[in-house]
Amino acid sequence: MITSGNYLMSDLKLLYKDLIKNESFEEDKSQYSAVKILDKLQFQISKRNKKRNILSIIFTILTRNYFQNESFFITGIYLHGGVGTGKSMIMNLFFKCVKIKEKRRVHFHEFMNEFHQETKKIRNLKNKDPIKKICDDISKKIKVLCFDEFQIVDITDAMIVGRLFEELIKKNVIIITTSNFKPFELYKNGLNRKLFLPFIEFIEDKFNILEVDNKIDYRKKKLTIQNRFFLEKKIKDLDRFNTLWENFNGNNSTEFTIIYQSRKFRLEKFVNGVCRISFKELCENPLSTLDYLELCKYVKVLFLENIPHLNNSQNDFARRFINLIDILYEARIKLICFSFVELEKIYKGSKLEKEFMRTISRLNEMISNDWFN
Repeated sequence: MITSGNYLMSDLKLLYKDLIKNESFEEDKSQYSAVKILDKLQFQISKRNKKRNILSIIFTILTRNYFQNESFFITGIYLHGGVGTGKSMIMNLFFKCVKIKEKRRVHFHEFMNEFHQETKKIRNLKNKDPIKKICDDISKKIKVLCFDEFQIVDITDAMIVGRLFEELIKKNVIIITTSNFKPFELYKNGLNRKLFLPFIEFIEDKFNILEVDNKIDYRKKKLTIQNRFFLEKKIKDLDRFNTLWENFNGNNSTEFTIIYQSRKFRLEKFVNGVCRISFKELCENPLSTLDYLELCKYVKVLFLENIPHLNNSQNDFARRFINLIDILYEARIKLICFSFVELEKIYKGSKLEKEFMRTISRLNEMISNDWFN
């Protein structure tokens, strides 16, 4: 904690202030309100996990009333708001500040995929209560669990998640989650939704619900540039493409694996819904419509690099590229490209000439200001 005159500022608040300054954004009131509450939580967690020496005992006595008043923070925080409003950024700052080793940050769908795989193994061992067993195992290793992009789209998850959260909280695991949905909007119009309603009541009762939404999409602000299609032959275009990527990831990109239907899709460069990936990885590997649809569940801004010149001997690659662009287009994904050739010259074959005309048209639309705005 930093002292400046009579003003106290914690690591979390400092990190937020520095980030806003470095990104040249105005301070967002809804973001800062959430930061202040998460700051209290990380302070509480850090103090609770310190070794109980004489000084910490004295501190506990002096601050007992304070912690009693703040005890509701211990269960968890549900951070919701629109796309690109900074929820994941705030959670990442919190995760960085929490001074314990027993913590994990994970995309919710990735966690649930792991959970289902583990459930199968435990059931094979004739365990009658796999959820309790998994939560017991988690609580031995994790004290703070951060879920990014919490949503329920599957009835199986809808029926499980209530028990899962309840067991984790019983084991004193603190849960922080971000979501594009308010609690009462979760699993809206889902099959047998009435069976899911107790979980919504549980969230509203046990979690501190914070909204981060000043109706500003900060991803769009980072994309307020004229050019989103960069060419190798232009000397400075690669530097511009790389700089734009760095503006998004801040050198914090990590590997992220999507697991679905016994398949794995590995993204080597991923951060907060922004992914950088090559044409070769997406179109020269045997990927299908299903793979691209799964990709769109996690990626909102796609940096697609090294688009080559395609001819008749590469029609398989061209077909995948057509399919990819169609799916990205329907999902309204924001696209930034680095290409070895000009847009109209990507495909010079004959077999897919008509199909590729639509792809060029869609690409032109997707890199326009209207698409990003």
